[in-house]
Formats: sequence, structure tokens, C-alpha cells
Amino acid sequence: MIMFTMDYDKKLRLLIVMYLYLRFFWRRGLKRMRDNTSKTYGHQFTLELLRGTNNQCIELLRMSRDSYVRLCTHFRVKSWLKDSKHISVEEKNGDVFDDDLSQSTRRFQHSKQTMHKYFYEVLDKMMVFAKDIIVPTSFNPNPNIPGHNRRLRRIFRGAVGALDGTSVHAIVPLDKQRLYRGRGKGDCYQNVLAICDFNMIFTFVVAGWEGIAHDSRILSEALTDRDAPFPFPPPDKYYLCDAAYTHTRGFMAPYRNVRYWLGDFHRRRALTNKEKFNHSHAKLRNVVERAFGLLKARFPILKRMAPFPLVTQRHIVIACFALHNYIIKEGLSDEYFSQYNQVDISLQSNNVQDDDEEEEDDVDEVQPHGCARDWEYMVHLRDQIVDQLMRVE
Repeated sequence: MIMFTMDYDKKLRLLIVMYLYLRFFWRRGLKRMRDNTSKTYGHQFTLELLRGTNNQCIELLRMSRDSYVRLCTHFRVKSWLKDSKHISVEEKNGDVFDDDLSQSTRRFQHSKQTMHKYFYEVLDKMMVFAKDIIVPTSFNPNPNIPGHNRRLRRIFRGAVGALDGTSVHAIVPLDKQRLYRGRGKGDCYQNVLAICDFNMIFTFVVAGWEGIAHDSRILSEALTDRDAPFPFPPPDKYYLCDAAYTHTRGFMAPYRNVRYWLGDFHRRRALTNKEKFNHSHAKLRNVVERAFGLLKARFPILKRMAPFPLVTQRHIVIACFALHNYIIKEGLSDEYFSQYNQVDISLQSNNVQDDDEEEEDDVDEVQPHGCARDWEYMVHLRDQIVDQLMRVE
């Protein structure tokens, strides 16, 4: 009825709009237009990349050619990913390593809708992969195995790894930014708690916490989280941690209000018993700082996150940790690993909100875990280690 009350010009304009609308979707159904017209298409680009230099793979895929081929083979064997009609597993995995989908679209020559679909498919399987690859270490490590600081590992023979928090850049909605800015101003960050062994392999990861969350609070919550059981060490074992955490059974912290960071000992050597303990403790615990440094150097997206939903950002962080573990466990060294596998590399805390004095003062604001007996046990154990360090001087 409306059509009959319109004048001729209005009818004509309406028919033209309807025609153009139907023609657009009809052509789109016949043939989807690609976002660019490069001569190198997705599959060809992937083949050229894997046949090219190793440096090209490291630059674009964030890992060596051998690492990437083995990773894709692993996903095929597990039946986590399969080649589709128009895109291979290698192309799907390659999509995840870009900072945003527009780069993947240009490189792999698929539409944004296709890349978006496979990005989330791969990320979903990465979460399954992470459960297989981020697992507790052996709580009976051999202190005599080749590696760094063997003398100190014999003295700290109960140490099974190092625990710390780090900050990862986050894109946060305006109404939540206050929670993610921490003590600083400007950029937002999510706080991540992780444990790694002395081979820089992460054995436990908790991601997605707000930037203002204190490290010791995250640990306290992780200790009681039934969905992700915390890998408690045996009674005679412990993780090395900094002064932001409670010194209690299972967690050995340095002496508070005493020089600790490795950089503090560059100009003046350790003088007192407590300083010598803290220096030795820092040398061993530095493995987690090096692991964080390696992780962020390999995956720049952790320093400048893409604008995904917060849940997706959390999953990206966990995927990076999982890929880091896979590369090391496969024994596939590259320039990133070689740089951060140097024992004398000095890295201050990777947490942008860290301030030594404030961290130590804030420890008492969080309800400490453990009982008085656990605290006394670790105090006595720390004093025993101090005696051993003095005897070997």
C-alpha cells in the first residue's frame, strides 16, 4: 500500500536502492573479493616462508623454521587442527603470531572474516595445548646436571624453581582502566603470576589479573583455586621468590631491607652474611626474570597488545607461555634463547608496577599463607644455607 501512495520519483529511487542492495550481495555470494591482489597467495606465501631463511621465519613467526614445522606437525598428530579446503594448518597457525588480523590478511591473502574465524579456532586449541605443555616440574631435580650456578644449586638443594609476577600490556575498556593501571599512569597492564624451573620452562601460569593486584594477593588466590590446582612442592622443597611474597614453607624469600637485586652488587660486593645470601638467592632466582625477558622478546604482542576482548587477551598470553615451553622442550635454540640463556644478564623485575620498598611494605597488607611453624621452619632453613655459603667462601 505504501508503494501506491508514493510519487513516481520516490518509487524510482527506492527501486534503484533495492537493485543495488541485491546486486551487491549476489556478487558477494558468487565470488568473495580478496582484501589485496598480491601475486603471492596464502599457501604460496607460507611455502616460500618455510623454504626461505631462518631469520625470516623468526621475524614473522617468532620461532625458527624447524620449531614451526614441528609445532604444526604436533597439532596435526593430536588432531587439534586439520587442513581445510582453502587453508592449511601452517597458514592457520601463522595467523596467531601476528599482532593484528589485518597483517595476517595481507600476508596470507584471506579475507578478514576467514582470518578471524581461524584465529579463534587456533587460539582455542592453544588452550588445550597449554594444559599439556605447562605442567609441574619434577620436584627432585638433580643439582649436578649441566647448567648455570651448579655450585649454588647444590647449596640451595631444596629449590625446584623460581616464582614471580610480570606485567603484560592490555587494552581495557574505559570503565575498567583504573583497575589495570596499577601504580603507574598511562598504559594498562594485566598481572601474570608464573613459576619456572631452572631450564626456563614455565610450570604454572595464572594470567588476567588487574594491574593493581598485588603479587602476593594473586599467589594467595592461586593457592586456593580449585579450578587450577597450585603445584605445591613437597615439605622439604621450595620455590625461590622475592620479598613481595611471604617467607614460609614452600617459598623462600630473601632477607628484607637488605640489598638484593643483582644490579645492586655490581659496584660493591656482598659484605654481610645476609647480603651474601641475598646475592646468591638473586643469582638463582634470576632464571625467572630471564624467562620473562625471553618470552617478551619473542612475542612483542605482550608489550603492545592488540585490541581483543579481555578474555581473548588472557588466552593470547597463555598461548605465548605454551609456545615458549614447546620451543625449549624440543631443544630448538635460536637467537632469542641464546641471548637470554646468559647467566650474567641482569634484569630488574619485569613488573612495571614494582617498587622495591613499596613491594616489601605491601607484603603485610595481604593475609600471609602458612602458619607460624612453617615460617619458623623456613627461617631456620635459610640460616642453614647462610652457614653453608660462609663455609665455601
